[in-house]
This record gives sequence, structure tokens and C-alpha cells, in this order.
Amino acid sequence: MTTQSDVLLVGQTPPPFHGQAIVTQMLFDYDWGELKVCRLRMSYSESLEGVGKFKIGKLWHLVSLIVKTWWIALTQQPKILYYLPASPNWAPVIRDVLYLAAVRCFFPKLVLHFHAGGLDRFFQQQSLLNRLFFWVYERADCSIDVNVTDPPSGRYFLAKKNVVVMNGIEVNQVTRDRQEDDIFRVLYIGALCEEKGVLGLVKIAKLLKENDRTIQIILVGEWASKEFESMILSLIQEEEVSDVFIIKGRLDGDAKWREFANADSLIFPSHHPTETFGLVLIEAMAFSLPIVATRWRGIPYVVGEDQGAILCDIAAPQQYADAIRKMSEDRMFCQQMGKKGYQRYIENFTEDRFLSKMDKEFKDLLDKG
Repeated sequence: MTTQSDVLLVGQTPPPFHGQAIVTQMLFDYDWGELKVCRLRMSYSESLEGVGKFKIGKLWHLVSLIVKTWWIALTQQPKILYYLPASPNWAPVIRDVLYLAAVRCFFPKLVLHFHAGGLDRFFQQQSLLNRLFFWVYERADCSIDVNVTDPPSGRYFLAKKNVVVMNGIEVNQVTRDRQEDDIFRVLYIGALCEEKGVLGLVKIAKLLKENDRTIQIILVGEWASKEFESMILSLIQEEEVSDVFIIKGRLDGDAKWREFANADSLIFPSHHPTETFGLVLIEAMAFSLPIVATRWRGIPYVVGEDQGAILCDIAAPQQYADAIRKMSEDRMFCQQMGKKGYQRYIENFTEDRFLSKMDKEFKDLLDKG
């Protein structure tokens, strides 16, 4: 005897800790009420260093996921398969193609949730394999983007419906416990890799130190590789900016929230080719932190145009240094920016708002039969 379900959620949850995994965990933890929801966790990588790289163990994990999906389809018969396509790199794309080819036919409806941008462009560049792989993504019943894209990610794959559901998050508003002093603390939280702008942070620090020794940059996150970590640490020594940086590694829970509470500003210099949202941006807004970030892909849509952030060009360390210096010299300006960012967070990016929109999309699909 089968127990019929409505939705099967398939996705990576932490570890490793990155925006997509954190948001997926929220979906897994959510009480869906009248919706009957199954959950199937992917765990191809346990650290950022392994993301997007082929390992033989991942092949066995893929086979295991396919078998588990078949069993859930047989025993619980979910009507909707919810899946998050990977970033546009060969190893994860082939993984997705194999998985979806093996399981999609067992589900009446398919929802694709695009957290990483650029998959449509990736396919357009693969003329020989385009049609071979295209059909597993083709004509999803609903394609969800986390931000405004033009065109929507699902349009290339002929999705029947394209919607935008911006991410949301709930933060733990821990108490600020730092000693008040003249130091202006600039927080970076995220993957420590070149595409997120970490290399540029060293150049920014050097420019800041030339004029002001009261600014610190706090790095919180996991190194993308040991080689990149070694290169950045050596460069920090060479540029004589060791006193500007405080490197704390990956932090979770209250330890992470405390860094937000004790910071004066957030810096987000990402120029990652698949950047669509930047979850750390709305976390900073929730703590009323003024933001300096890159004018790149989905970032301007997240921070908005209400002066809650200063946007800089890619590879423009002087612009970042000038913005941080302006913030450090005008605390009232910082407070005004922070208030505007917090208001934008409340109006657009709470966890309840995000989850209620996802709930609505699932119910709309089910109502259509």
C-alpha cells in the first residue's frame, strides 16, 4: 500500500555552507502544513574545495540517489519533483543530466529552482551536446529564479511557467558585545575564493592602510582551496597589511551572527560568474549594516536603489577604499544606510515571506492537476 505525497524535495544541505545549501535546509526544515513533502538530501561534497569536482565517490552517491528516488516514487508517489540545477560546470551538469534522465519520468510535474546563473548560456555554447542534454531540463512545469534575470533562466529550456522567488532568511539578533573604539570594522562573510573578490580585498586593504590605520577587515568563511589560502596569506604578508586583516575561518550559528552584530559595514566584492543573489547581503540588511558591493549580476536587485548600499565596479579597489573611508568618517551616513537596508529586508527578504511564496507555487501546481 502506498502513501501518496505531494512534493519530493531533492537538494544539497550543509555542509558545505553556501547560499544554496542554507536556503535548501530552510525548505527541508519547514512545516509544510497540509502539503505532504518528502526530503532527499544530496551530499556530493562536504567542503567547498570539493564542489564542482569529479570524484569516484560522487558517482556512487549519484547511483544511490537515483535508487532512493525510484523507491520514493514507487512507495509515496509524489506529484512534484523539486530539483536545484547545478552551476554551469561539466561535472555537476553531467551529474544533473544523468539524475534527471533516470528519474524525471516518474513524476507528473517538475520544478527547477535556479540558484546559480548561466546554465542557459553554458548550453548554448555546447553545440554538439546541446540537444542531447537539453531534453532533461525541457518544459519544466515551473522554473524559479532567485532574482530578476533577463531572460528568465527557464525560458531557454521552454519552462511552462517562470517566476521569481527571492530568498529570505531569519537571523538571530545577538547583542553587540565589542568594546567601542575608533576602529571601523568591515566584515566579509562568504567563500574565500578569487571569484568572490578576496584577492581584491588585499589591494583594498593596502589602499586603506596608506591613509588610515583604524580600519580592520574581518574575513569569515571557508577557503576554496589550500592553494588559494596559501597565496592570499603570502600576499597579505608581502603587502604588509597583516594588521588590517582578522581571519576567523568558517563560523556558524551565534558565532556568525555575532560577527554581524559587531561589524560596522559589510563588504561583498563578488564578481562570481554564477552570482545571482548573495545571501550574506540580506543577512547584513537584517543587522542594519551599510553595504559596499559590486555592481554585478543580481547584486543591485538585492540591495535595491534606496541608498542602503554603495555599488562599485569590478576590479576597482580604489572605489571600494573610497566607499569604506567615507563610511568610517561619517557614522551618521552609515546609520542612515543601515536603516534603509533593514527596511528593505523587512519588506522583501524575511524567511516567512520566502517560504510562503514557495508554498504558494507548489499549491498552484497541484491545483492545476
